[in-house]
Amino acid sequence: MARTLCNHCNFALNTCVCSAVKIIPNKVKVVILQHPSEEKTAKNTAKLLKLSLTNCLIIKGENSHDFKALNNLPKESTGLLYPNDDATYLDEPSFTTNNYITHLIVIDGTWNKAYKILQLTPILSQFKTISFKQVPKNRYTIRKAPRADSLSTLEAVAHSLTLIEQLNPEPLFALLEELINKQTQHMPEHVKARYLT
Repeated sequence: MARTLCNHCNFALNTCVCSAVKIIPNKVKVVILQHPSEEKTAKNTAKLLKLSLTNCLIIKGENSHDFKALNNLPKESTGLLYPNDDATYLDEPSFTTNNYITHLIVIDGTWNKAYKILQLTPILSQFKTISFKQVPKNRYTIRKAPRADSLSTLEAVAHSLTLIEQLNPEPLFALLEELINKQTQHMPEHVKARYLT
């Protein structure tokens, strides 16, 4: 039997996060390339960004055909958030003086799926890659990741916008905390302890 979803946040009614949503007027346009498998994942955080940020677009797909909208982004001021060897670090002092970002592309999917999207979407190689020298502590404890430098999509975007445009990330982190609380509220204590300790 299908769960009844909240008409606004699109989470199940018993995990609705609407009360914690605060609208944030971000200047940098966030473009999220979402792998189709992430769309209905209960723990997916990209839709939290869409609920909060005034300048956010989610495009679902897997390859160039799905992501044609990327052709319209300015090459010189668009950054792809991805940790490769050529990435410029957002948290380096030199970043603010030598770079200008108007659009931020973020891939929403597991590491394997993100890499596949990167390989199947050649235009992504035309944008500068940006990353973090010091990855902040992962707050999204209910979704386990295989790499130590893994962040949820919300955390990665929040940290990026803090560094690029000095946006206050606390409303986004509060919304993430609300999602964690709602997702764990019905877990048995021994199961919850595995995630929250």
